[in-house]
Amino acid sequence: MTFFKKLRSDERGVTIVEFALISIPMLTLVLGSIEFGLSMFVKASMDGALKQAARMATTGDVAITGINGTKIDAMVRRQVSIVSGSNIVINKMSYDKASQIRKPERKTSGGASPPYCFDDENQNRTWDTDPGTEGLGGADDIINYRVSVTYNTLFPFITKFVTKSRTVSLSSEVTLQNEPFAAGTDKAIKNCCVDAAAGNPVTCS
Repeated sequence: MTFFKKLRSDERGVTIVEFALISIPMLTLVLGSIEFGLSMFVKASMDGALKQAARMATTGDVAITGINGTKIDAMVRRQVSIVSGSNIVINKMSYDKASQIRKPERKTSGGASPPYCFDDENQNRTWDTDPGTEGLGGADDIINYRVSVTYNTLFPFITKFVTKSRTVSLSSEVTLQNEPFAAGTDKAIKNCCVDAAAGNPVTCS
């Protein structure tokens, strides 16, 4: 038997070669599954924290919510701080109606630049893309509570290959209505007009 025939029939070391071929995709699948599982766990923790935040916020009891909702924020941060170094952003906005949530105030005339008129829903004499007021609002107000979390991935070389990023960003939100713990009144909507003159003076009626 010639040397080349012997070499062709020699199967020693085949297992190592086969393992080398499948190890990279297998490792990618395993590490990717761990990364995906972590993101699902963080998202579930965010959703659970927001449900608890909703129950706390609607009472209007400062002893429960803290001033400006500080106790709620602290609770949410504790529950979603799963990955060390996570960046957590909490946004609380109150509205008179659910239809106002992150909707720009209606313009009644004009275009993007003055002169134009609009319905001033939050009484700040300024056209807003979001007419909400920061905070937990008052009795019967609609509250939108939003949490965003950004954290560094466990296996950045995996996520960098798949998503082109070394971080994961997740968000969750809940909308609820405060209990009628006091006499609440909706803001009176005025029609305001922004003039094209110097300084863009505003008149409302």
